[in-house]
Amino acid sequence: MKNLDDMLLFAEVVQLKSFRAVAERRGIASSVVSKHISRLEQHLGVQLLIRTTRKLKLTAAGEEFFQHCQLLESGVTQAEQAVAQHAEQPKGVLRLAAPTISGQFFLPGVIDQYLKLYPQMHVEMTIQDDFQDLIASGFDLAIRTGTLSDSTLRARQLVNSRWHAYAAPEYLATHGVPSDVSVLKEHNCLQFSHQEKGANDWPVTVKGKAESIKISGRFQASSLVSLREAAVAGMGIAFMPVFLTRDQVAQGQLVPVLQESICRDVGIYAIYPDVRYVPRKISEFINILAKAYNTHTNIFH
Repeated sequence: MKNLDDMLLFAEVVQLKSFRAVAERRGIASSVVSKHISRLEQHLGVQLLIRTTRKLKLTAAGEEFFQHCQLLESGVTQAEQAVAQHAEQPKGVLRLAAPTISGQFFLPGVIDQYLKLYPQMHVEMTIQDDFQDLIASGFDLAIRTGTLSDSTLRARQLVNSRWHAYAAPEYLATHGVPSDVSVLKEHNCLQFSHQEKGANDWPVTVKGKAESIKISGRFQASSLVSLREAAVAGMGIAFMPVFLTRDQVAQGQLVPVLQESICRDVGIYAIYPDVRYVPRKISEFINILAKAYNTHTNIFH
């Protein structure tokens, strides 16, 4: 450890370009600083600094050694920061963006648990189904579905959510039950504005092969809840997550359509800025969130 301490001291001397400046910063005598540098040179068997009455100059060996000392200094700083965030009690504001389904039906319980665990925290949740710039909008964290394309963000998958097509029995009684995906063009397909590949693009499986088809319809919504209610009202066929339609199917208000052919598993992710050390207020919320999703995996399939 003495050598490590001397290396950090050496780096500080080079950066401040003065034994006296280092001594004043550390509250020790200049002679003590000089003694440590001499001990380090003796240990290495090379001269690191050329001392004159006016300035210090690095030798060739000293220049190369200084580069490694800088890495050591940086590593020590990062290690201290990493440990410090575990010691600090999360406090302040967590700004969270979430889609309608998660925000209305799933997150309130998670937030309640988080706030009880960390009484110095305050959560601000914004409900939005469109994918806004997380950092530019000032959010610490967002819940998103689909693939991550922004390389400045990190993602932790929480669960896979299965989607199917659904329609009301009344709609199917009037317009007929589709026999295969090719006849969907004859139906009023309700469209979700924020679907990953476009509102009129539905994923299908034809003869065991994953494909996508273009659909059309007379109603489009940016809210999946609105889309579900339109389907319940008999307006048309909607492509929606199982989680959102579970109660309506159980009550006979909706029935799956072409369940084997129209199906997709969509990842739900916690998205946050790609930083070396994630603030504890974010990491702790994600841990609680992941545990909650894992506990209720069955309701998403």
